[in-house]
Amino acid sequence: MKSNLKTEFVNLTLSAVAAALLAACGGGGSGSSATTTSTPSKPATSSQLTGKAIDGYLVGASVCFDNGQGACDTSLPSGTTDASGGYSLPDSGNLQGKTLLVTVTPGTKDLSRPGYSFPATFTMSQTVTASGQQNISPLTTMISAQMASGLSQAQATAAVAQLLGGNVDPNADYIAAGNSSAASTASAILDKLVSFASNGVVDAATVRNTMNAIVEKGDVASVTLADVQAQAARPVYASEDASAVLANPTYALDSYLFSFDDGFTPGDSDKVVAQDVRQLKGDGLVSRQQGFANGGWSDLTGTKFDTLYGAYELRSDGSWSGFNSVAQYKATLPVSKAGTVLSGTDPNNGIGYTVEYRSVDLSGQPLSSAVPFNYGWISLWNRPTLTGATFSAGTKAYAGLLSYADDRVVVPVWKPACPNPVIAGGMVCDGAQPAVMEDGVISEITGDPAVTYTSVSQVIGLSLQGRSGGFAMTLTADGKVQYVTSNGDSSGNTQTVTHVVGTWTPYSRNSDVLVLDVDANTLNQEFADAVLTPLLKRAKLVVALRNGHLRLGWLFPSTYADKTVQFAGTLNAQLLTAVNAAVAASGQ
Repeated sequence: MKSNLKTEFVNLTLSAVAAALLAACGGGGSGSSATTTSTPSKPATSSQLTGKAIDGYLVGASVCFDNGQGACDTSLPSGTTDASGGYSLPDSGNLQGKTLLVTVTPGTKDLSRPGYSFPATFTMSQTVTASGQQNISPLTTMISAQMASGLSQAQATAAVAQLLGGNVDPNADYIAAGNSSAASTASAILDKLVSFASNGVVDAATVRNTMNAIVEKGDVASVTLADVQAQAARPVYASEDASAVLANPTYALDSYLFSFDDGFTPGDSDKVVAQDVRQLKGDGLVSRQQGFANGGWSDLTGTKFDTLYGAYELRSDGSWSGFNSVAQYKATLPVSKAGTVLSGTDPNNGIGYTVEYRSVDLSGQPLSSAVPFNYGWISLWNRPTLTGATFSAGTKAYAGLLSYADDRVVVPVWKPACPNPVIAGGMVCDGAQPAVMEDGVISEITGDPAVTYTSVSQVIGLSLQGRSGGFAMTLTADGKVQYVTSNGDSSGNTQTVTHVVGTWTPYSRNSDVLVLDVDANTLNQEFADAVLTPLLKRAKLVVALRNGHLRLGWLFPSTYADKTVQFAGTLNAQLLTAVNAAVAASGQ
């Protein structure tokens, strides 16, 4: 059935809480004790960065660090691969996220192809990973190309692994491992690449576009020049030093926020366009939320525009955290390592995280590309003033990418969508949603509030309600997820139709969590519910048993990364004008 909760009331505005709950974290700031890593002082020769240049092992290829423009950085070490295809460069430390280049010429020998001469000069790359040998191959080059399409390093690595058929590390030395399938694919990639050479050279753009075309099509052989040329219209994201970007504040659109705290009598003080201001200060990521009113920005304090009390999360060991309040999520996120990539451990769940930054030219791209993909009082990401207009020529921005080293299971604790909520008979908001009082707040749940459940399997056959009764799904014993629609005809007869929208499976890290693999687009056509919004960005819905209560939440896979478009100096004026126009057109 259709949701009885209007889109306006959903208001998924996690504000600074989004930094942890939806992985929408940036960071940045002045006064940082972190230093950038672009020009290190005397490299320590006692530590070496080593690896292989591979199609087969490549002999006589030049190796260097990228200067950010696809050419060698002459201020950093360089070298040539030896008779076994190996290289060794001084490791100055803090190199994670920097890009290694290997230039292959007709004079480069490929030990797997005796007597073969490459018909063109081209450059392969590897974005330095956190540990292990830094091999440079067609597969690592494809990872770098996918990163240039806007993916995090983890996402890009997963995409290339999928091309190889699954559980394969694209960064590994596939020759030493005897992985003939990966070796064959790598050679086919290079053969396809050099087929697009012009005047004996495959330029950097063609390398990138060819690699991305192969991933998009899912195989090598069928890629044509037209496929490669089609990639040229896509935005190109260049890797940036996160510490350098965040040495000054960055500004990202949050949403159009609305508060019902005064009892559903909205006024000017109840509605505001919000932005997040991110900064790296000392050894922490800081995010402030500001609202736009009376022609200017000012900090939003308190929890007036938060629709969450907080959340529970699975820790790295699979156990549940305590209640993490909004204040805990708004606290500074500690950084243990600053440089091109920021990293640390999230205190709310004990899971390690990384923050990467890219610069991007948004010229000609839809304004909606810089809008968070969420439900609010107005769903800005699909408003005509933002989807039908493009950024002016020369518009530059940064993309902040937050990734976690492991899956995150997050169970939100929503504020009930009614003023002055009171639990009556186990229900809240005039019977709209089952609820319990827990950790000092009213917590919406699913299932029967009078039952203390002992196993998540007891959810089978129950009607699972979303936020404030926003939708209802049922899990069946044979592993299906379904919902039922009811339609009446002119004679007053009612017909019910059961729709299977996905499947469910137990979660490996905690037996009291079920993961729902459902079609988010189908569900969002039927329902307007904030619980479903992260699914549109490839998170998954979960049903979790915690403290005897059944709750709906999210699984953010380790390959999930939230991309936040940020601007230097101030929020883009064209974007803000379009948001205000969308608000005015809505009549809200």
